[in-house]
Amino acid sequence: MPNTNNTQNEKNLKKHNFEPHTESNQSNNDQSFTNLQNELEQTKSKLTELTTISQHALADLQNYKKRAEEEKKQFILFANATLINQLLSVLDNFDRALKNIPIIKKPPLSGTNQNQEWINGISSINKELSIILQNNGLSEIITTDQKFNPQIHEAVMTKNGQQDKILEKVEKGFMLGDKILRRSKVIVGNGKETT
Repeated sequence: MPNTNNTQNEKNLKKHNFEPHTESNQSNNDQSFTNLQNELEQTKSKLTELTTISQHALADLQNYKKRAEEEKKQFILFANATLINQLLSVLDNFDRALKNIPIIKKPPLSGTNQNQEWINGISSINKELSIILQNNGLSEIITTDQKFNPQIHEAVMTKNGQQDKILEKVEKGFMLGDKILRRSKVIVGNGKETT
């Protein structure tokens, strides 16, 4: 019975251009081994190159996804900018109405002050509208105890007071995200002492 292991080994050696060990075949085997080593090194190099390329492609994809998400957020934020800008006048009118409530000298005879309830209702509507707009990225430009900044403030008048200090807000200014929708209209100190 022939030895199948030896036959199989000889087939494998022939398949890879290896002959059983003899002096004449030694140089052929060395050359084949060197060729296999070179192929292995080229394959490793190609694998490293392809791994690097795939890592860069994955990083590019992740960066693209982040940019796309940020662009989507910005688009959503500014998609309603026109509507929000138009609603600013409604906010202004609420503020004016609430600042100029007439003083009622005599409460109604019924014992409940219906005017006060109406005023409280209007005030609640104003607060609710303000909260909705804030939740959509609107923020008021701060003017209290601030130095005049022409980027975000508009001086409508100057009067005696500390130089370039905002003395009074005439009209609120607003930002949507980091975009200025309307600059605050303010009265600014002119540097002359108050008398």
